[in-house]
Amino acid sequence: NEPIIPVGYNLLQDELESVGIPATGDVKVLVFVVDFVDSQITDTTKVMNDVDLAFNGNSEDIDFESLHSYYGLSSYGKLNLTADIFGVYRASNNSSYYEQLNENFYATDPYTGEYLYNDAPHPDSDLIYELLEFYDNQIDYSDYDQNQDGFIDGIYVLYNHDISYESGSDLWWAYQYYYWYEDSFDGVSPNYYVWSGIDFFYEGYEDVNARTIIHETGHMLGLDDYYDYYPDDLNNSGGLGTFMMDYTIGDHEPFSKILLGWITPIVIEQTMVVDLEKFLLNGEVLLIIDNWNNTIFDEYFLVMYYTPEGLNELDQDYIFADSGILIFHISAEIGNGYDSESYYYSIFNNNNTDTKNKLIKIIEADMSGDIDKYAIVENSDLFVTGDGFGRNIYSTYRWYDNKAINLEINVIDINSETARIEVKFK
Repeated sequence: NEPIIPVGYNLLQDELESVGIPATGDVKVLVFVVDFVDSQITDTTKVMNDVDLAFNGNSEDIDFESLHSYYGLSSYGKLNLTADIFGVYRASNNSSYYEQLNENFYATDPYTGEYLYNDAPHPDSDLIYELLEFYDNQIDYSDYDQNQDGFIDGIYVLYNHDISYESGSDLWWAYQYYYWYEDSFDGVSPNYYVWSGIDFFYEGYEDVNARTIIHETGHMLGLDDYYDYYPDDLNNSGGLGTFMMDYTIGDHEPFSKILLGWITPIVIEQTMVVDLEKFLLNGEVLLIIDNWNNTIFDEYFLVMYYTPEGLNELDQDYIFADSGILIFHISAEIGNGYDSESYYYSIFNNNNTDTKNKLIKIIEADMSGDIDKYAIVENSDLFVTGDGFGRNIYSTYRWYDNKAINLEINVIDINSETARIEVKFK
């Protein structure tokens, strides 16, 4: 029996209403460094050099990776992402002005929950408009629309203000959002943007920490957050437990790379034995499903040979320090439309916050459930030689419609380069 190498199926950006950063090709994004009269940058040269390093640096120049080097590695060379950086721009109003705009924009009646100021200006978009107007005679914005969809592919606003770690709609945080108004510059319009504090570059032990903008760029590409916004509610909990779109560490896992077209899964829908290369090498991953319908927007298992190398090497305290087999349960169906009762907006029917079933979860080989309990992974979550999912581990596992999976995923052998996997349909 031979596996299926699928072709012609839709990817994530095929299903989105609009696209931010294209998932492949040579893409330039715009970066604006901004300060305020009441919160000024004192060492402009250092900040601009650090921002350039965070966006455009080479792997050897930065402790983890820059935005450019990270996405070059994670995409296996399919996405060449670079940034043109402008600044330091002094905003026309002080920081408290934009903060008040933000409070007005999100203000609601405590009794009805309705917004109090329906015509309130949007602070991020106001500042972005100000920036685009100011630089209009220096920048041809049409140069930043690689996929020629009429939108600037990506705008990053890096503000100089103390960041806030309080949850909610606080302005002084990092997030990806969408331009609020309908404006055009050089025939293209702003759309996707990242709003982030300069202070994020100086978090932790790294000289320049680009992890926040790397994570937010995942959203610019269309990816969801995989962590749980409300772990104490009655819905699914614990998120994914690791990787870039949850803990802002390590590489993107295989589901995200399949969605973006960086890798093609090896589809298995009948009994066979497969030699699986290390995921690090070229992104080999098994997609195991009882009936392949030429769509990745379905329910299935993904199997990867994980090694603590490459983009995962620096983060072994928060990801996995051992090598082994990772099995993901994916429920990526789409088509239900936006759920107004859900806290988390997604094109997927499931998410990792407040749906009954998760969009993506790691099946823990130790069956401890610690990801759901504590939102952390352990080395014992990896499958090793002799383990059998659906056999000695989770022998009664079911699909989310409560049907028995009727298959086994057996780890026959693992060596330094490949793992031999038996997929056995019953």
